[in-house]
Amino acid sequence: MKKSSTLIINHIPRFLDYCKKIGLTSKTQETYERLLNRFILWLKKENKNNLLPQDLTIDDIKAYKLHLTHSQNSKNHFPLKKKTQNYYLIALRALLSYFTLKDIVSIPAVKISLLYDYDTKREKTMKILTLDQIKKLLLSPNTKTIIGLRDKAILGTLISTGLKVNQLRNLDRDQIEGILSKEVSVLVDGYLKTRNDKNKALFINYKGPRNSIGGRLTNRSIENIVKRYGEIIGLPFSITPEILRWARVRALLDAEIKIQEPHSHKIFITENYKCTIIQNKKRKNIQYSLFWHTVENVIDKEIMWLKNNIPVLSEKYKENPPFLKCDDCILRKIAILIVSGSVKVIEFQAEKGKDLWNNLTENSNFTKISKHGQEWHRKMMDMISKYFKDQNYKVIFEPILNYGRADLGIYLKQNKVFYIEIGTVSLFKFWYNLSTMKNITFLLIPSENYAIEFKI
Repeated sequence: MKKSSTLIINHIPRFLDYCKKIGLTSKTQETYERLLNRFILWLKKENKNNLLPQDLTIDDIKAYKLHLTHSQNSKNHFPLKKKTQNYYLIALRALLSYFTLKDIVSIPAVKISLLYDYDTKREKTMKILTLDQIKKLLLSPNTKTIIGLRDKAILGTLISTGLKVNQLRNLDRDQIEGILSKEVSVLVDGYLKTRNDKNKALFINYKGPRNSIGGRLTNRSIENIVKRYGEIIGLPFSITPEILRWARVRALLDAEIKIQEPHSHKIFITENYKCTIIQNKKRKNIQYSLFWHTVENVIDKEIMWLKNNIPVLSEKYKENPPFLKCDDCILRKIAILIVSGSVKVIEFQAEKGKDLWNNLTENSNFTKISKHGQEWHRKMMDMISKYFKDQNYKVIFEPILNYGRADLGIYLKQNKVFYIEIGTVSLFKFWYNLSTMKNITFLLIPSENYAIEFKI
């Protein structure tokens, strides 16, 4: 990584341009700009407006956090809530993640911890379907009719994918490959075989006694469909698409997997990366059955951790299929895998002043093997392959995964395999392989001194 001669303040417009290039919404761009403006004002107030990225210290971050705790809302002059303070810190983390992505020396985003404040007043009881109720619900539509086939496909898709009602509504026929389970794919294919219209929408309305073709279903129509089948099977409470989104999570939990505390994954400070998995014996569990708000909070915090620690490919290099252009949607899927315990995570942070690879960063005398990527990426490929070869492990460049390729494959004892991704990653590829591969470990390496291990 290189030191920058550009002031932090002057990097911020470049960061905002980058946000635009990778396809973030204009509202998100405006929010980042507004939140980072406070950081700019603080830098100027503290006479730190000449700071370079590499000059920003942990003490500066602590001072900025203290500034936020004593700040007031510009509208009502009340102290900033912890939730609002977190938004400012999240924006700063995003800026630091951008520095990492651009190979600029700075504090890792992971060094900025957030302030968590569970607002119990907003908690509401979560209605959760049992597995028997889920089965009854899926059996309730009359599949001898086109409407029954459509409705069963809708119910199955909501349960299988965890999509929000608006996302389900906007699905097109050519956007479903790869996101459905085999069982639900059969339901959707059966429904689509009854369609001879040219409407691109996956789920459409039918009008009149002859079921003439209508337009795309509205959100309200989908909500009414879900509610109606809940009434048909005699549920003691009214159900919504939002409740069905959690049916799959419930199925995981009923298999004696409990929701994990966000960031219960171990942070392991070490001089070198160790191949041995470090188990976190102090992991805590949250009882999921009481509050919707609790479950939602756990997953949202895991999403935020992923967003701040996994550098993502820029838009022009993405190969996401058209049905999953939304990074936040994919992050939610990954977060659910982690939160449910299906994927275990360990963070590795090098000791101060060292990297994770026997301090090979300073060594430039590598046999140049790797050929793709920019200079830093190629050097890291060669450096990490040497690190594992020195430990007598078999190393393969660009091994084939269930979807795409990894940067490196490390073959350990007892037929265990590590797949390594260096620098930025394709979120869709990462999620797909986490979901479909078994008994393997992915190691993401955003920088020389930080790595994240995902064990399936």
